Amino acid sequence: MKRLGVKMLVERIWCVCVWSSHDVLLKRRKKERRYLVHAGTPYDYSATIECLKQPLDPQYGGGLIANPGFDKGIEAWKVDGHVEIETRESGGNKFIVAYNRTTPFTVSQSFHLKDGLFYAFSAWVQLSEGSDIVVATIYNSVKKTVSTVGSVIAKSGCWSMIKGGLTVDHNANAVLHFQSNNTRSELMVDSVSLKEFTKYEWQENRLKNIEKVRKRTLRVNVANKDGKKIGGAKINIQQRKLQFVIGCATPSSILMSESYQKWFVSRFTTAVFDNEMKWYYVEALQGRENYSTPDAMVKFFEDHGIDVRGHNILWGADNIQRWLKDLPPRQLLSESVRRMGSVMSRYAGKLVAWDVVNENLHHPLFEERLGKNASAIFYKIASSLDSRATMFLNEYNTLEHPGDMASIPSKYVEKLQEIKAFPGNEELVIGIGLQGHFDGHPNIPYVRAVFDLLGETKMPIWLTELNVVSCSKQAYYLEEIMREAFAHPAVKGMMIWIGWKPERCNEMCLLNYKLQNSPSGDVVDKLLAEWKTTNLRGVTDNAGAFEVKVFHGDYDVTVYNPDTGANVTKKVKVYDDKSEKLDVSISL
Repeated sequence: MKRLGVKMLVERIWCVCVWSSHDVLLKRRKKERRYLVHAGTPYDYSATIECLKQPLDPQYGGGLIANPGFDKGIEAWKVDGHVEIETRESGGNKFIVAYNRTTPFTVSQSFHLKDGLFYAFSAWVQLSEGSDIVVATIYNSVKKTVSTVGSVIAKSGCWSMIKGGLTVDHNANAVLHFQSNNTRSELMVDSVSLKEFTKYEWQENRLKNIEKVRKRTLRVNVANKDGKKIGGAKINIQQRKLQFVIGCATPSSILMSESYQKWFVSRFTTAVFDNEMKWYYVEALQGRENYSTPDAMVKFFEDHGIDVRGHNILWGADNIQRWLKDLPPRQLLSESVRRMGSVMSRYAGKLVAWDVVNENLHHPLFEERLGKNASAIFYKIASSLDSRATMFLNEYNTLEHPGDMASIPSKYVEKLQEIKAFPGNEELVIGIGLQGHFDGHPNIPYVRAVFDLLGETKMPIWLTELNVVSCSKQAYYLEEIMREAFAHPAVKGMMIWIGWKPERCNEMCLLNYKLQNSPSGDVVDKLLAEWKTTNLRGVTDNAGAFEVKVFHGDYDVTVYNPDTGANVTKKVKVYDDKSEKLDVSISL
């Protein structure tokens, strides 16, 4: 970048923005993952983001859905709106078709929902022409509300999977609907499923998953200098760091309070700044940069062994600087490249992740002004400026609001594939940042379904800005979301939003102004303690071995031989490398 010079680099990027176009879909092989639930149906984690020639069979045999594979024609299905329906067959597979539509509505089926149950939903859809978002909704006859339970960008010539879910807090008659705004196209539906789970089944599934994906067996083998096994040796295992990332946001107030500093560093392994690294914070006036606050914050966390996420480099939201909004396209590109070079060269090698183009599904300023490949080019530049950090997409409502069509899972995947299809980005690891700003009762089955779908990208998923709006069940909802994320194999970390400010609390605070834990803070402390292996003691057997299952993480393993008084401590990394057991040998 320095050798080319900013002007020459901008000219080259400008040409690529204007003229290049890439639309390459990444193909991933579908892998089914099923984990047994005690005394209940196993939850089906299988999902696909590919468009297949034939749909897969309905999950759970359809569950509550009658005639889910349309082997009995249109039985149990009804016309929904001004439309005609019939069943057809292709390659031995039967499905229902809605045609001659004048409204978005197509087909529907009625059933009864029960209070307190979790419902997992899936279906397969296809259009006869073009592409459009197909939405599955459920009408609740008691509350007179319509809830989106899943959606997907459907295409012609292949089948796309919808996966989602819902919960209800009362008994209600309900109706499932499928709809698409592309009324010129016939809509085909197949393999529909709605499966109910009790709360106990759902929670048991989480616990079994945690045992499977967050823990590993550690076997400590103790011998003397001559290789003779030592039985009766005393073992003490202390976890220093959890591999799964649990972090928190903080404003610059952390620089001013020693008590807050102690509270933060004793709990979290990763930090992210509220606003202090954003472009508008360090360069409110064009050409006048001030990094003094983020410099001090980065140094503080570096000194205390806390990782830092870079939030964020570029952001096309309405709250960007006025001088930036008014720039013509070529100058906007020039300033954006300058910004990237400024902030990333300053902190390269010091951060673990960067939100490169923040919220670009909702705020596509750079694509609108610079061309469809703008974000792809920025990610390529970012990866060259800091090759050690993970570059993230960071988006809201993908997880928390099924009804926001701007950021549904298939839109997220589409953007991810667009960036990775750009020349030079093919092997780039792009983190999936799901902000997680929940404004009420979280739809936990939908949350799990989103993890299932986005997990098929094989990219690391983080909850990047997790909070719950202030309400009587805020702490309970926070705990449910954190447990769901920790139990899912595709999720690698979560950042809680937002940090302590002495003058006020924004939405969800873990501390009050006296630096005392809130109920939400107590939840975080409870889970941090639950997901930690600490002060574990044991004794080696006659074969000189001690075996135990521990959470993935960094450990100090201390061995004491009571016969000789010899004492050794060894640092051990118990990470998830897909093997069941880690053998560690210690010589006394």
